[in-house]
Amino acid sequence: MAYLIANLAYLLSLLCDVTAFLLIMEWLVHVLPGAWLNSVRRGLFEIVFPLLKFSDQFLSFRLDSFNARGFLTAVLLLAINWLGIPWLVAFSYSLRD
Repeated sequence: MAYLIANLAYLLSLLCDVTAFLLIMEWLVHVLPGAWLNSVRRGLFEIVFPLLKFSDQFLSFRLDSFNARGFLTAVLLLAINWLGIPWLVAFSYSLRD
């Protein structure tokens, strides 16, 4: 059972990393100028829209023209990945028989 919990924690870590990467890429693509990126912007926005809705409700931060909704969510996911998931893995290995 401990190995199952550890493997699920590793999977959660991968999911947090990929989601944070997509959020940061969506934020960077929207910052870059150019009409040739519109299809990429649209695709990334459709992928991360549920997380952006969440961040609009709970992590809304705007400073002049800088909207950090996706960026702050990515930072939160990376913080969970770096600070929380290793503890979950260490705890799961302590449950071994």
